[in-house]
This record gives sequence, C-alpha cells and structure tokens, in this order.
Amino acid sequence: MQGAARCPWKELMTVAEQRCEQARAIIASACRVLRDTRETAPIFTRDMVEPTSADCYVLLRDASKMFCAAVSEHYGEPSGHRWSPVLPELLVAHPEKCGETLALAERKDFQELSHFLHELSHFDYSPA
Repeated sequence: MQGAARCPWKELMTVAEQRCEQARAIIASACRVLRDTRETAPIFTRDMVEPTSADCYVLLRDASKMFCAAVSEHYGEPSGHRWSPVLPELLVAHPEKCGETLALAERKDFQELSHFLHELSHFDYSPA
C-alpha cells in the first residue's frame, strides 16, 4: 500500500508489526470502499448501501481487533486493552476519518476505554 502510514515502531518487522500492517491495510481498504460507495451512490439508492456497511462492519470489527491486539502487544499490554466495539462503529460511520481514528488507538499514552471515548468526544467527526 503506497503512502500508507506505518505502525509507530520502525525496528525490524516483528510479528506484531506485520499483523498491524496487515490489519491497517484491511481497515484502509474497507474504509475506502465505504467512502467511495457513499460518494458515488445516487441519493435514491443510498438505502441500498446498508448491506455494504454491514459487511464492512464485520470486516472492520475483526481487523480492528487484530490491529489493537498488535499495538497492545508492542506496548506489552493485554491483547484486549485497546479494542472497543466503538472503534469499528466509528470507522463505518466516518470512513473518511480512518487514519485519525486508528491514530487514537495507537497512541502510546492510551489508557483505557473511558480515555478512548473521551478522546473521541473531542475529535471532529463532522463531514468535511
């Protein structure tokens, strides 16, 4: 994937970094499909976009779990520490903010779900 952001650690590619990169690529692709579908769908067919959103949700849920587990592994945290059901929901609702949303989950100073939700409440998710 050309031009994609890399995981924050730059040493030799570890298994965690490989999983992080794979998950990031899956997430970016799903977000791109959602964004493109919403931008190109005529108004009268927008309700037909819902199956795409549902399919992408499942993909984003699984990929975001893998992504968060890899980031947690890098920082020596329990694997479920960073993931929340809020993450794939935000990615489906705002695919144009994919990179920014993942960056919040990647932050080294990430504390817990309540901190994550607090950070997201200050993030501008209004349409560009």
